[in-house]
Amino acid sequence: MAEIEQFLLGQFEDAIKTLESSTSDLLKVFTLPKRCKELKDLLVKKAPETRASLDWVRREKLYCINTVMGELQMLLTEPHHSTTEILRSARNLCQRLNQISKELQADKKAELQGEEKAASVEDGKDLPLKKDLETYRWSSPSVDPTKIHGIEDKVLMMERLLVRKETKNGFRAIGIVGVAGVGKTALCKMAFNNQEVKNNFLPRIWVCLSKQPKEDTDYQKEVVKRILMCLGLEDEIIDELKQGGLRKLPFALRQRLKGKRYLIVLDDVWNLDEEVQKFCALSTQDDKIGPEQLAYGLPKGHGGTVIVTSRSRKIAEDMVGKKNLRELLPLANKESCWEIFCDAVKKDEIEPPEELGMIKDDILKNCAGLPLVARMMGQIVHEKLLEEREKNANQTQQETHKREG
Repeated sequence: MAEIEQFLLGQFEDAIKTLESSTSDLLKVFTLPKRCKELKDLLVKKAPETRASLDWVRREKLYCINTVMGELQMLLTEPHHSTTEILRSARNLCQRLNQISKELQADKKAELQGEEKAASVEDGKDLPLKKDLETYRWSSPSVDPTKIHGIEDKVLMMERLLVRKETKNGFRAIGIVGVAGVGKTALCKMAFNNQEVKNNFLPRIWVCLSKQPKEDTDYQKEVVKRILMCLGLEDEIIDELKQGGLRKLPFALRQRLKGKRYLIVLDDVWNLDEEVQKFCALSTQDDKIGPEQLAYGLPKGHGGTVIVTSRSRKIAEDMVGKKNLRELLPLANKESCWEIFCDAVKKDEIEPPEELGMIKDDILKNCAGLPLVARMMGQIVHEKLLEEREKNANQTQQETHKREG
C-alpha cells in the first residue's frame, strides 16, 4: 500500500479505537465501531487491476471517511458539545459508511465509470490529480539528485540528524537559515525524499509558506489549514473549524498527529509579524505552550520533527531556538556552481557552445556561490540556444520546401 494510503488507513484504525473506548450511548445505538471495522476490511481487501486504481480507490474512500470521523472525534473529546451535534455527526458517519460500503461491493468497472481519473504514474509513483486535492502542490516536493551539486555533505548530515532518535522529549525542531537562493529548499527536499527518512517518518508533510494567503487574512489559521489539507482534511471541515476561532485548528491538528512520528517541513517562512511569530514558536517545553499556538498541534513523545527554512535568522531562531539553527552558506567550490549552470543549459539535449567556456569566470563571479542564480543563468542561456535551434530548424525546413517546389 502506498505511503499516503498507509497513513490514512492508520488514521482510520486509530479513530476506530477512539470510538470503541467512548462511553457515548449514541455510538452503541448506531453500532459505529462494528461498521467501521467492516468497512476497513473491505478497503484492505479491495484489489483493482492496477496499482494506480488500487491506491486511488483507497485514497478517495479514506479521505472521505476520515473527514467525517475526525469531526465526530472532536465532538466526543472536546467538552461543551450538545447531544444534538453528536447525533448529527454520528448519523452523517453512518450514511457515509453505508454509501462507501455499497460502492466497494459494487462491480469495479461500474464503480469507476464516469469518475474523474485521480491518479497518474510519474517516475513509478501514483500522484493525485483531483481538483479538490490541489494541496499537493505544497506537499509533494521533488528534486533530481543528479542535479544537486556542492551540498552533498550537508544532505548526508541532515539525513543522519533526522533518523537519529530524539531522547529528550520525543520532538525535534530544526531551523535552516541562509540567503535567498543558497539551496535551503533543495537541501530539505533531498533529505525529505531519502528512503531511510521515509522509513522513519509517517506522515511526511511539506508546506510552502512563501505563498501568502489570498482569501484568508489570518495567517495563523492559514498555516494550520495548509498542514491539515495535506493530512486529508476537506476544505468544508477546515472552514467550519476556522469559524470556531484559532483554538480549534491546532486541536484538530493534534488529533491527527497524535501517536505519530511525523516530519513537517515549513519551507520559506518569511516576513512574519510579531503576533504570527509568537504563534509559530515551536517551544519544546509543554508548560509554555498555549492551546492557540501551532506547537499545541504538534504532539511530542513519538519522535515528531519540524524543519523550518527561512532567509531570516531571527524568525527561524524565534521558532526553533538558537541552538537548533543550521546555517547554509554560499558554495565555496566554484566548480559546483558551474555544474549547476551546465545542467540547466543542457536540458532538451542542448549542447553548450565552446564559447561558454571563455566566459566561465564571469558567470561564476555573477553566481556568487548561489545555486539558484547559477541555475537561472543556465536557464536563460538554455532558452536562447533552444530558440536558435528552432529558428535554424524552421529555416532548413523552408529551404527544403523551396527546393522541392
